[in-house]
Amino acid sequence: MRYDAVVIGAGLPGLLAAWKLAEGRFRVAVLERGTIASESSALAAGHIPQESTSPANLAVLLRTRAIIDELDRVTGGMVRFHVVGGLQIATSQDGGSALRARVDLAARLGVAGEYLDPDLIASRWPNLRTDDLAGGYYTATDGFVFSQTLSVTLAGMARNAGAEIWEGCAVDRLTVDRGRVSGVVTAGHHVLAPRVLVAAGAWSATLLARSSIFLPTKSFVLQALIVVGDHGGLRFMSEFEAGHYVMPRSPATLLLGLPPSDIGVDVDRFSRHPDPTTATRWLELLQRRVPALREARVAGGWAGVLASTPDAWPLVGRFGPEGLFVATGFGGGGVQRLATAEAVAQLMLDQEPFYDIRAQEALRFEGYDDTPFEFREGPFYYTETAATQLW
Repeated sequence: MRYDAVVIGAGLPGLLAAWKLAEGRFRVAVLERGTIASESSALAAGHIPQESTSPANLAVLLRTRAIIDELDRVTGGMVRFHVVGGLQIATSQDGGSALRARVDLAARLGVAGEYLDPDLIASRWPNLRTDDLAGGYYTATDGFVFSQTLSVTLAGMARNAGAEIWEGCAVDRLTVDRGRVSGVVTAGHHVLAPRVLVAAGAWSATLLARSSIFLPTKSFVLQALIVVGDHGGLRFMSEFEAGHYVMPRSPATLLLGLPPSDIGVDVDRFSRHPDPTTATRWLELLQRRVPALREARVAGGWAGVLASTPDAWPLVGRFGPEGLFVATGFGGGGVQRLATAEAVAQLMLDQEPFYDIRAQEALRFEGYDDTPFEFREGPFYYTETAATQLW
């Protein structure tokens, strides 16, 4: 079997890349060890900010929104960007200062965010406890997409464009001949392709390690809880210091996203269910912030494994032997950074990427030798410092 490109992983990045590659008249096969979006892609909160202090991140965010709007149009409304606004709050003076500085930084890129003092937050969101706040930052255009619907739609677009998607097809290893990728081996069969895109999320590093190619990622778990209760019209809200967020799903339900846990977890041996003790503790913290939720309860939830990088920026583009490309290391911002997969597809098609990928280019870690590194992760709109050469 011979293809122009093989994509490993049928999550959001792999499906988007496969769609764009097939539209570019490549013969494409997507190989997925489970089923379409069977891991973190379908579990994501789907939050997509619409402002940034980084030109590269802003280009990705706006393009991700444009892709969703395009899919909404061609599917007759199946995929929709739900505008809910985004409120970030801080309880420390350092956090408040950082949010205040963000207004000027974002304005330089032509995007509008608004700094709010605690009194103004209290007047706009009377359902919030604000007596301990140092300040806040609000963006009216932030929103979310239902990631499971987005995943299924992207799979349909890829197939309609001609891509083949093989589910239940785990890749054993890559094949490399004279410094160039020649394909992959799956279940003893050699699938030939001069270009391979690894977009297997937290499984990308272990897959490549079997071919003696070391990817600088570290696995971790994110838990999400479904909270049932009348939240009084709460918008997307994140707490600068605590690291959690809440996302409205309906007038009576919220998605409560928890900070990273289980750093360095075995990607094949993690619990997909939230820890009950942890769930209780974070629900109590939410109830203190939103007293109207004092009678709320946890009605379910899930956990997914993701991958971080040494500098908290994703790994995009060429890496290792000629013909190998990666789109991974998105941490908790995979949906937000979805459009980076289109840029990788453009590279594979020998086109110019739609944004400057240098800060996120995987080649910044060329020569990485599996040296351990410290975990660094958080919502990427708090960690937009420039990438640094660490290896």
